[in-house]
Amino acid sequence: MRLIKFRQFIVIGVLLVCGNFSLANSTHNIYMMTLSILSYVKWSNDSPTLCVIDNSNAVKQFNLSMKAQNSTLIVKSISQDAMKTIECDAAFFSNTSALTEQKLINTSFKKNMLSFSTSNNDCEIGSSFCLQNAKNGNTIFKVNLDSLARTKVHVDPRVLLLAKNSE
Repeated sequence: MRLIKFRQFIVIGVLLVCGNFSLANSTHNIYMMTLSILSYVKWSNDSPTLCVIDNSNAVKQFNLSMKAQNSTLIVKSISQDAMKTIECDAAFFSNTSALTEQKLINTSFKKNMLSFSTSNNDCEIGSSFCLQNAKNGNTIFKVNLDSLARTKVHVDPRVLLLAKNSE
């Protein structure tokens, strides 16, 4: 309960500092930002699964970051082909084109799956959340509202206010 209130305090603080409410800007790395976004999702189960696609190093980074957040998230390293047979509540792409992301999301085992990408700068197709490191070293993200709406997963609207507008 305390952790949730602390996270809400952080989001409100960032909203006040940003002023224009269009850019999510954080000194956290991409993994911490992803976990922070996931903490504002209303999950249908107590231990959601984040599938990291074709990047075992990212799984290690997530596990390190999860210790700092006391997260109940389960992180799995899977191949692109496994998305058709393994149930993931969220997917993390780091070396996949936006078009390939879109195909994998469309053919995934679970249709209401959130998706994150670090290689989809435009964020017009593919993943719901597209994360990038800004020139100043901060992590920013965009939201693909069409992709997010198709997932039918409830993400706290305060998170969406922080995203960089991709339209």
